[in-house]
Amino acid sequence: MKTKVRLLVCDRLDLSQLGLDENFEVDYRPDITREELLRSVGGYDGLVVRSRTRVDREVIEKASRLRLVARPGTGLDNIDVRAAESKGVAVVNSPESLVEAVAEHVILLMLALTRKLVLADSSVKAGGWAKDALTGSELKGKILGIVGLGRIGRRVGEIASRFGMSIVGYDVVPIAEETLRSLECKLASLDTLLSAADYVTIHVPLTPETSHLIDSRRLSMMKKTAFLVNTSRGGVVEERSLVEALKEGEIAGAALDVFETEPPGGAILSAPGIVLTPHIGGQTLEAQADATKAVGEKIMQFFRKEKRTVREPLSAKRR
Repeated sequence: MKTKVRLLVCDRLDLSQLGLDENFEVDYRPDITREELLRSVGGYDGLVVRSRTRVDREVIEKASRLRLVARPGTGLDNIDVRAAESKGVAVVNSPESLVEAVAEHVILLMLALTRKLVLADSSVKAGGWAKDALTGSELKGKILGIVGLGRIGRRVGEIASRFGMSIVGYDVVPIAEETLRSLECKLASLDTLLSAADYVTIHVPLTPETSHLIDSRRLSMMKKTAFLVNTSRGGVVEERSLVEALKEGEIAGAALDVFETEPPGGAILSAPGIVLTPHIGGQTLEAQADATKAVGEKIMQFFRKEKRTVREPLSAKRR
């Protein structure tokens, strides 16, 4: 590259972990406003964003020299991929980097639900000792329903099987027989999975097809003793219906790391039997470093033209 590639980093990350060489000129503006972005984006060859910055059609139309949008981690719901493609702008992310962190968080949430960890903690801190009220149950021998058998869903299945759980899976994409055998996973329709599982964990991207995939009708199919965990995208679960299901005792509990609006507000915050975390499934030191490093490598590959295709089609199709 004879001239330096100009990159604008719009959200907080460790620039050193990107690992970019001297061929890149990087402007780090983690607090950039939308108005500032619209004014300045035309001067850059690439954008690096996390979840805060929205790269929609308006931004892309203003980006006259833009060639690449990169997002460390998984998910591209804040990037208009189709608008980018229509302008010849490539999009890359690094979903492979967050697999272990998110999978471990799912297991953490399952255990927190079944062992009433949050209630136990607050009870002891309040001076209580409510052992009888805090009797939980084990994961061993229970059925885990995995909605979406991508990287993270498969890894959750691997870990859960070590706890002695049986795995039932659902996916709109064909799953290799070898993968199913290794997980000892039985495929089922979504409705069958929901009615059979003791725990349901969601691992799908947010698309028009998956928006409110788990609604009042599907929540009513679950066992009254079942737990729901969502670490994918908030809009996949209809929160209003989830609150009602919890109030009416239609399911035993739920754990959410993602929300329809972030940060969340309203009835979801006080719903019974719910555990909430602030979108930290992938928030480990290791995962964040790996995500930034991986996307940095893809940025350099793209601009060096060593690889013409460095992303998966519509990169966020698997979660």
